Amino acid sequence: MSKMPPVPPEQRSDKGPGSDPKIEADEKVPGRENFDTQGRHGNIKQNTTNQGYQQDR
Repeated sequence: MSKMPPVPPEQRSDKGPGSDPKIEADEKVPGRENFDTQGRHGNIKQNTTNQGYQQDR
């Protein structure tokens, strides 16, 4: 399927999308910074987690 089928009318909300007048449209929440991949310690989780496929000989 390339697209989802439309939602049947009986399952749609009659309330609509609505809006909150207390929140300004210009006010945006900043995106979450990904500290796992930044700076000197960015790669430490990748290097110290269990690889799983490595075996002792």
